[in-house]
Amino acid sequence: MSRRAMNGCNLRRGADLEIIPEPYWSIGSSNATHATTYSYDNHVPGVFLGPEIRAGEYNGAIAVNDIAPTLAAILHVETPSGSVGRALTEMLTR
Repeated sequence: MSRRAMNGCNLRRGADLEIIPEPYWSIGSSNATHATTYSYDNHVPGVFLGPEIRAGEYNGAIAVNDIAPTLAAILHVETPSGSVGRALTEMLTR
């Protein structure tokens, strides 16, 4: 089983059977789900808008974990204690 498949389920509480479709196939939906283990389905854009965001395109890699610290920096509040990401300071105006 791939690392992405292993990270996407809880082996103790998850299903007994995990169905992983072939590349570019989806099960039960005609829309993008971002739920497969393939790279093309896990790369989605992150879009931030607002007065404290510097306009531009930033092609560096970000993680979902970076959203909370970035929003905390924008709102001038303390970063959540359980946060493990980084604030995306390269796009902030200050």
